[in-house]
Amino acid sequence: MTRLIRIALAMVILGFTFQLMADSQKVLKIAITASGQISADGRLTTVEALIPILRELAKNKGEVWYYREAPLADPHPNAMKVLSAIVDNNLPVRLSSKPDYSDSIGR
Repeated sequence: MTRLIRIALAMVILGFTFQLMADSQKVLKIAITASGQISADGRLTTVEALIPILRELAKNKGEVWYYREAPLADPHPNAMKVLSAIVDNNLPVRLSSKPDYSDSIGR
């Protein structure tokens, strides 16, 4: 009986680990340079190419981690378009002041 309990416990732990890994894949890291260049998960992209990605992310109940270079300067129009697309898809956003997303602004 003890062996069966250990096997069941191991299966639960494995299932929980795989769920955590799946959840961690539901984060899209978006960065906007001061010149308006957009990257998503480290790959250069455009606003037009980003929109279907955001739709899919919303379907999967994901979230966006957002970084904008030079946050005290006026935002590039691309930054505003990206934020608008994020809001249009009702995605939660974690704002970061660092390009490695190691901090969070606000709550």
